[in-house]
Amino acid sequence: MSVLQRLEAGEAPADVFAGRPLDFVAAVALEALGDDESLGPKLVQARPERPKLVAAVSEPALAGLFPKASRPTRLALSAGLLQILNAWDASHEAAQEAEDLGERRFSAYWHGVAHRREPDAGNASYWFRRVGRHPLFPTLAESAEPLLTEGTRRVVAGGSWDPFAMIDVCTRSRPGTDDERAARRLQRLEMAILLKATAEAAIA
Repeated sequence: MSVLQRLEAGEAPADVFAGRPLDFVAAVALEALGDDESLGPKLVQARPERPKLVAAVSEPALAGLFPKASRPTRLALSAGLLQILNAWDASHEAAQEAEDLGERRFSAYWHGVAHRREPDAGNASYWFRRVGRHPLFPTLAESAEPLLTEGTRRVVAGGSWDPFAMIDVCTRSRPGTDDERAARRLQRLEMAILLKATAEAAIA
């Protein structure tokens, strides 16, 4: 039985990944995002492909694996894990609760991603205005360079990631087109980098 199957069977993340919280996040991320050649999740929310994993990435389930993290920090991480697994409602709720409890580094970003995938461009823009100039934007811009196409180049402007251009690219891309595939690769990269940073904050 694989580690993900054990989680789906109800084993606690802290038992399956004892003392290895980042390995847990990496395992879920690989399942949800795929490898570097993958397109990653769809631009618009979809049903979870592995719904039994949802309970394993809820904030209460993360408490044993990230015991030193504050609850708002665990909620932000849960929001990210839930989002990549396409558990949209639960992700949105976790991001909102983290924000309400004062988490400022990542919850607004995950909240913006959620609304971008809803899709609700106006609400997504509201949350990215709250994000402001996120410290990850330069890293995202540099990492995105090899993935940029004619239709997506504006996502990286002036050496920094432009979340508002990303909203526009994602909401205008039509399923099955080259633009959509390019946008999905960028979204996958964005989710992977944001998730890694969120997880690292939970063990800092």
